[in-house]
Amino acid sequence: MKKTVAVIVSAIILFAWGAVSWMVLPWHQMVANQFTNESEVAETIEANALEPGIYYLPFSHKDHKAGETAAFVSALPQVYPPSMVNQLLIQFVGDLVSVLIVISLLSQTAGLSYWGRVGFVALVGAAIGFISHFPYWNWFGFPTSYVTVIVIDSLVAWFLAGLMIARLVAKNTKKVTSRINVIG
Repeated sequence: MKKTVAVIVSAIILFAWGAVSWMVLPWHQMVANQFTNESEVAETIEANALEPGIYYLPFSHKDHKAGETAAFVSALPQVYPPSMVNQLLIQFVGDLVSVLIVISLLSQTAGLSYWGRVGFVALVGAAIGFISHFPYWNWFGFPTSYVTVIVIDSLVAWFLAGLMIARLVAKNTKKVTSRINVIG
């Protein structure tokens, strides 16, 4: 029962940090730009993106000409819900699943101190942010400041959750044995 509570508390920590990070701190808005005429852009997207999804401009890299405008858009024409209740519930379930995955990774380590386990979880968080957003920076031109904020956000979230997760996963969970096979 204590483990179940710790998993839920860890997910709540992730969820709460996400709320603070996106709704209280200004950093996500600081690395984004606002369209000059949002209603005009919305009308253009609605007229040209007939279903929700990812859109590339130009669609094929073969059609891209130097100096042209390019875009990577996640369009939700007439789909954005009036209430975020479902999205919040889905986010919490995703946080629960994420905590279980990270606990599984941490349980494969052995001999780490409490702070070593917290550091491991925080490092996993940084990896999550970097691995998931670096390709967008590289291939789609996402701003360095945006990717940096996402990586730091993920690192902080998992550091905070790691404070609880490290208590959940015992110091000597599984003894990791390594064998070096010499081919000769």
